Amino acid sequence: MAEVVNAPRAEDAVNQAGEALQLRDVWLRLGREVILRGVTLDIGVGEGVTLLGENGAGKTTLLRLLASTLRPTRGEGRVMGFDLRDSRAVRDFVHVMPVDGGLYPDLTCTENLAFAARMHGHPADPAAALRRVNLEAAAGRRVRFLSAGMRKRLALARAWMLARPVTLVDEPFANLDDAGRALVRDLLGEVRAGGATLVIAAHEPELARAIAPRALWLAGGKLSELGAQRPAVRA
Repeated sequence: MAEVVNAPRAEDAVNQAGEALQLRDVWLRLGREVILRGVTLDIGVGEGVTLLGENGAGKTTLLRLLASTLRPTRGEGRVMGFDLRDSRAVRDFVHVMPVDGGLYPDLTCTENLAFAARMHGHPADPAAALRRVNLEAAAGRRVRFLSAGMRKRLALARAWMLARPVTLVDEPFANLDDAGRALVRDLLGEVRAGGATLVIAAHEPELARAIAPRALWLAGGKLSELGAQRPAVRA
């Protein structure tokens, strides 16, 4: 039987850490390739950050590291005050929306949201979440039969519904029309307005920075600050 965890409260997490995300001289090697090189980073609780970089720069990999699904080869990190290597504790506070949505193709839209709510011990309302993203008419359809844009909307509904203290989003504007992109801005804006720390990896800086104004650039394994709001990143 799948383990159900109790959903942490954002206010409890805030009491545990002044910074939501911290990295100190983090290196990450995957096979023979070095992805991150001495990255040091501070992201405050409730802050919105846009992560930019060319294709293949390692943005998705950095999100996976912050979600504790990858461990640093060298260096240290903390998420909401918990050691990055303590995956069990970290994952209680983090929701990841991957570029492919991370959905179960053989489950319906409602079943996907209900399953996610049970796994996180979250008292959620899948029907309300589907209405929020204009997918109520597709509630009983299996995900494998949805368009790419509809799958993106469903993943957004899940992120909005779960509302974790740290939300990491990979390419939320891909495969969406103008109306869909406006919906992304609204929903992620609501997530951040609720107190969540938001990190968005995107190729559309003008869209992402409307929600998450602080911008970081990843290139050659190193982070640099664009339009720095504070000296949180040191190469």
